[in-house]
Amino acid sequence: MSTNPLLWLAAHAARALPAGLKQRLYRLGPLTDIIRGGLNRVAPSGLSEVQVAAGALAGLTLQLDLQREKDYWLGTYESNLQTAIDHFARPGMLAYDCGANAGYIALILGRAVGPEGRVVAFEPLPANHSRLRMHLERHAGLTQFDFEPQAITAHTGEVQFLVHASGAMGKASGSAGRKTAYAETITVPGIALDDYVYAREQQPPDLIKMDIEGGEVLALSGMARLLIEARPILLLELHGAESARAAWRHLCEAGYSIHRLGAGYPQVQDVSELDWKAYLVALPPDA
Repeated sequence: MSTNPLLWLAAHAARALPAGLKQRLYRLGPLTDIIRGGLNRVAPSGLSEVQVAAGALAGLTLQLDLQREKDYWLGTYESNLQTAIDHFARPGMLAYDCGANAGYIALILGRAVGPEGRVVAFEPLPANHSRLRMHLERHAGLTQFDFEPQAITAHTGEVQFLVHASGAMGKASGSAGRKTAYAETITVPGIALDDYVYAREQQPPDLIKMDIEGGEVLALSGMARLLIEARPILLLELHGAESARAAWRHLCEAGYSIHRLGAGYPQVQDVSELDWKAYLVALPPDA
């Protein structure tokens, strides 16, 4: 990537500014739009080899689209999730990344669990596969990575997958969340995590990150045994009231406590407290 003064300044600010201030820069209304527009005018189009400026992956080289993925580059993507991974993931753990996209969070998990740990990245969208594979292979020294090109669902088998106009996002048919029109529907392999672990005799995870655009209503019903027997920690993004009710039911039945993904991880006492989009940590009784 060529060194443009404005891009250099943005990278320097990402390294120098505290996390709270960087988050506030995203909430300045018109000023935020001006900053984003200025960066877009000087950022290269398409994919570029970029060194991550800050955050948990600072210093790693990734293939990024700086028009759309500045938060990856600047290290500001899901900062509360990055902090939670640092807090809950431990060396030697096995982590599942459900909805791995281009592998950004999978790589953060890899750094956290270390060379003695392992990360399994689940990603169903073919548009993401080549970049995800490249990132995992390039940084295999962080940990052991496995790639599973499958959607996490309630039942194992082929599923219809709704693809967003961007081509890099989507969700399984029957998911909760936004009821907007999608660009196309494709068929992808689906796997219930209970089948993946117990029928396929895979090692159960210690930690699961799940961000599957409303597909959590399907995924949680397909991992009931896993929740009771293996009791992994969950870092979970919910999409809408249907997702919140499903997560509350499945997790509470398995004895989990549910906490907000933020400072101090305060416990949520009732499902009615959850916003339309909720970022949660679900902890088993013995955590």
